[in-house]
Amino acid sequence: MNQMNPRFRDLSVVPTSPTTALVIACDSSAGIGEKPLDAVQIDSAITAAYSLRVPLLELLCFGARPIAVVDTVGNEMVPTGRRVIQGLKRELTKAGFYDIPLNGRTEDNMPTRTTAIGVTVIGQINRKDIPTTSIDDSLIVYQLGTPYVGEAVKAHLATIFSYDQVRTIRATPAVVDMLPVGSKGIANELAQMAATHTAKISAVVDLADAEFTQSAGPATVLLVAVVADKRQLFERQFPELTEIAQLHQNSD
Repeated sequence: MNQMNPRFRDLSVVPTSPTTALVIACDSSAGIGEKPLDAVQIDSAITAAYSLRVPLLELLCFGARPIAVVDTVGNEMVPTGRRVIQGLKRELTKAGFYDIPLNGRTEDNMPTRTTAIGVTVIGQINRKDIPTTSIDDSLIVYQLGTPYVGEAVKAHLATIFSYDQVRTIRATPAVVDMLPVGSKGIANELAQMAATHTAKISAVVDLADAEFTQSAGPATVLLVAVVADKRQLFERQFPELTEIAQLHQNSD
């Protein structure tokens, strides 16, 4: 990646000095909560936690350290705003960031009948640590997790991969890229990863299958790209990951 490039996929990268940069990620959720017209009925604290999970994972996968969180709640402070704040604080603690600042706003002028939450996470990175996009060898792309959205997320809360799993995988020298999958699905994000590395995709699964085109909701799937000649060691370390594709240098 060109270190002065202001965008890296869905992230904004803002240089703040010759050696550091801010990295900004965001997500939003609507119609999931405890309001009468919410499509999925669930504790607003859980909605908030999973809205925060997406940008947190994006920063962790990029290598940035979160330093602040801002929430924008399109509902009243009591009770929805308070539940959102509780959920955000619990998720920050779960992720190991209990001490970073949390700020935000609520909508107390208008009555609302659906839950609406926006979350922005600001991180910091040393510019020398910004991931490279050039590849000299083929990459093997693995899938961690299963795509869930809506009610399916509620049913599988206990099985969705953890922040510690993400940290462990990212610390592995064989890993060159990690990408959380959200509403656009696995196939779309795989294409984004290939574009990042100017590579062509050789799939080992049917990317037109429903599993690879459906939403993965609040990042219930993670794509991991590994240097091809280190795949055997990686697979021994992480047998729970499944190969879905290979990325090869695009010579066109």
